[in-house]
Amino acid sequence: MNGFTNKRGTRRSFFGHAGAALAAPLAATAAFAGELDGKRYIMGRRDTLDDVNAIRALQLTFARLVGAGSGEGIAALFAEPARASVEEHVRSLVADGDDAITIFTDGTASARLPCTVTTATPIESCGTLVEMARLQGDGLVVRSERRVLVSAFVKRHGVWKFESAKLEVQA
Repeated sequence: MNGFTNKRGTRRSFFGHAGAALAAPLAATAAFAGELDGKRYIMGRRDTLDDVNAIRALQLTFARLVGAGSGEGIAALFAEPARASVEEHVRSLVADGDDAITIFTDGTASARLPCTVTTATPIESCGTLVEMARLQGDGLVVRSERRVLVSAFVKRHGVWKFESAKLEVQA
C-alpha cells in the first residue's frame, strides 16, 4: 500500500447506511406492535378504517339508489326506514369530492360528501305550449348544482345505517 487512504464512501457503504436508516422505523413499528398497548392501538386503527370504508360504501349505495329512484332500497339503508326521504324533485346524486367522516366513541358517526345533484322541476302551467310539452313527456326544468350530502349514522348490531341524510346547498 502506498499509505493513501480513501476517505470517500463507496456505493456499498451508502447502501449499508441507507438500509439501516430504512429498517429502523420498521423495527420500531414491529417492537411497538409487540406491546399490549401497541396491539390495541393498531387494532383500533384497523377497526376505524373498516368503519370509514363501510360508511363510504353506504353513501355510494345511497347515491346510486337515488339515481335509480328506488325508495324501498333507500329505506333499507336507514336505521328507522320511516326517516328515509329524498327531496321530491331530485333525479340523481353523483359523489364528486372527498368526504369528511367523523366517528364517535358512542357508536355514531357523521359525514359530509360533496356531490352534484340533478333536479327536475315541472314548469308551472301557464298555457297551451306547456300542456303540449307535458303530454309529450317534457315540461320539466332540469338543473344540476353542487350540494353536500350531510349524514348522521348509527352502528347497530355491527352494521352502519343512516340515522338521517339531507342535501345542503354548498357554500
